[in-house]
Amino acid sequence: MNEVTRGGSPGAALQGHRAGFASRLVADVVDFGVAWLLWLSVLMLGATARYVISGPPFDFPDLKPLQSGPLFSVIAIAYLTAGWAGTGRTVGKQLTGLRALHRTGNRLSTPRALLRAVLYVLFPAGLLWVLISRGNYSVQDLLVRTVVIYDWRYHAPPEEPP
Repeated sequence: MNEVTRGGSPGAALQGHRAGFASRLVADVVDFGVAWLLWLSVLMLGATARYVISGPPFDFPDLKPLQSGPLFSVIAIAYLTAGWAGTGRTVGKQLTGLRALHRTGNRLSTPRALLRAVLYVLFPAGLLWVLISRGNYSVQDLLVRTVVIYDWRYHAPPEEPP
C-alpha cells in the first residue's frame, strides 16, 4: 500500500524526489510573471518619482527595447537569486512545492544562486534538458551543481558551506 492509499497526501510520496519538467515549467512561468510585475513596479516607481519632481503629466518612462530588456534581466536575476539563496524557493517554486538546492542537499550559497539565476535568464531553454536527463537536471543544474526537488517542508535546509 502506498502513501496515497493510506490516506497520505499525493505529494508525500514525491517528497525529496527530483522535480520533473512540468512542475518546473509551471514554477518558471509563475516566476516570469512575478519578475514582470516587479519590472512594472520599478517603472511605476520611476514614473511616480518623475511626476513628484517635475509635475504633470504622469506617464511611464519611454524605454527603448535595448533599455527595457537589460532592466528586466537585472530584476529577474535579483529576484531569483534572493529566492534561491534564501530558502531555495521563489514564488513559483513555493506554489509548486519545489526547492532548489546544492547537490549535497544544502541551501545554495549566494554566489551559486546568482550564477544559476544568470544562466536561467540568459539561457531559459536549458530547462528543456530535463526532458532527456535521467536525473531531471537542466543545463543550469549541471553547470552549477544544483538540483530541484519536491519539498513541502517549511524550513530551508542548512546553508552550503563556503
